[in-house]
Amino acid sequence: MGAFTWIGRLAGLACLLAAPVAAEAHSLDQIVSAKTLVVGINPNLPPLGSFDAQNKIQGFDVDIANKLGAMLGVTVQFVQVNSADRVPYLVTGKADLMMGALTRTPARAQVIDFSLPIQTEAISALVKDASSYKTMEDLNSSSVKLAEVRGTTPLDYVKQNLPNAQVTLYDNYPDAVRAFEQGRDNAIVDVVDYLGAYTKQYPAKTRVLTDKNAEVDYDCIGLAFGNATLKSWLNVAIYEIETDGFLNDTYKKWFGMAPAYPIPVSPYF
Repeated sequence: MGAFTWIGRLAGLACLLAAPVAAEAHSLDQIVSAKTLVVGINPNLPPLGSFDAQNKIQGFDVDIANKLGAMLGVTVQFVQVNSADRVPYLVTGKADLMMGALTRTPARAQVIDFSLPIQTEAISALVKDASSYKTMEDLNSSSVKLAEVRGTTPLDYVKQNLPNAQVTLYDNYPDAVRAFEQGRDNAIVDVVDYLGAYTKQYPAKTRVLTDKNAEVDYDCIGLAFGNATLKSWLNVAIYEIETDGFLNDTYKKWFGMAPAYPIPVSPYF
């Protein structure tokens, strides 16, 4: 996956051992009584969170948090966090809920709880809609040129799974997308959901090739460990916004495409 996802993930894991003793988490009743839901947002992780022209935080996470607040009948108060802050803010009671591409892992699950997933992350490929490529395996050819970003983890995937493809390295994602859109390269292999913000400025239609063997990571909303009433309500709310289309519509709004790996929805949780 891209550097912007993995760097934050490793930093978050590093904080687990250093996290201080948990403060008293706000229960569902306390949040409703206070009429305030405190949500951690990373404003430096577009399209999940970023600052708009008026210096207000916007993005996918913001819209989801505001929807949950409206469903609960409370005001949402945002606190700014970075990747390393996410787990400690929950453990110390500085936030009721935490967003920001918080992937559920066994290590984190020892100190915080997770909601149902709200997004996925996994390697896929972005190709032109008019191209003949049908599967990821079709890209494993010496005639295929891949636009990749220097220093990112998808390069390991390409080396292992697409060794015959030609790889051109770029310093950043805008440059890689530009080369792909201009036809200098045939595809981009990455967590391509995050590329929608760049591709929507170009006229050519694109499509996504997924890997049937991909290791899919599930990003959830975090909350304090053992906060059963809040977790129960949150999961019911997430199931509702998933099944009524709000979650996917909001995803398309901010990511510029449908999820490459849709979340399997089940009423049993």
